[in-house]
Amino acid sequence: MTDLNVQIEQSATKLERIYTLVRNAPKDVSLLIECYEHWSGKASFHGSLRATAALLDARSHAMDVAKGLTDPERIKKEEERIKQSGDPANTFRYAGVVMDFSIARHLAITSYIVTSWSIYDRLTNVCGRLAATAEIASNPKQNPRMCEDFLNDKKNFFGFSMQFHLKKAYSWPLKVSYIFRNWLVHDGYEANGISVFRGDQISDGLYLNEEAIKLLSELKYLCNDKDFCCLKNDEKFPWYDKSLLTILDKYHGEADIMFASLLKWSVDSFEGQISSFTERDRDILAATVAMQGVS
Repeated sequence: MTDLNVQIEQSATKLERIYTLVRNAPKDVSLLIECYEHWSGKASFHGSLRATAALLDARSHAMDVAKGLTDPERIKKEEERIKQSGDPANTFRYAGVVMDFSIARHLAITSYIVTSWSIYDRLTNVCGRLAATAEIASNPKQNPRMCEDFLNDKKNFFGFSMQFHLKKAYSWPLKVSYIFRNWLVHDGYEANGISVFRGDQISDGLYLNEEAIKLLSELKYLCNDKDFCCLKNDEKFPWYDKSLLTILDKYHGEADIMFASLLKWSVDSFEGQISSFTERDRDILAATVAMQGVS
């Protein structure tokens, strides 16, 4: 199984090669030049795709910072700082600034989850532009969206039953992560008057509020067919000791696997389409490649 960062690089390289080929198609090809121009526009996403790779490092660093909130050695240092400095109890040093733990926690966890969804939104855009139906792929005002489009129960935006596999195998972890993103970013870690976290003390760490877990379990927005989720055989599924960071780490691991597969399928299918429909122009394209040194 290819790691997401490796797959992003491989797919970006393949798209760039396709872009160079179709962009340089001569005017005397048999297939309409508009077809080549259409492919060129789609293949131009190679730059956006390659730039996404840098966000993986950012997410990794954000995860390390979030883990530091519950690291015993880190907490011990914070306790010693409070004793020596006389700073208020329950404060935490974040980015060199002393603040209440609840604020440090919010900054750290939102940084991690927002960076994660920046990656997922960018990959969704590339895959949607390449492989979704025209309603999604050619929409100039709205980028393709994972939960609203790809996991939509009422519409099918992919061929070859791809949407079925996305919904059945990965809907649960993706939608849970998405809900947490919305709670933290839009609602300030409260939903329906319920706090996401158990409490605001350092000892509460990243543990979820029991009422938040209950609300998550009841939301119809989540996939009801949890038996279809690839995580179903994990004995700690679905709430993993009720630690938000543990849940997100596990669920984002599944999302990474899904996006690596979806990206590979989207780019490889796009390449296959071009290879099949440009057969009539094979000789002239080969001559153009040889003349321009396109590899």
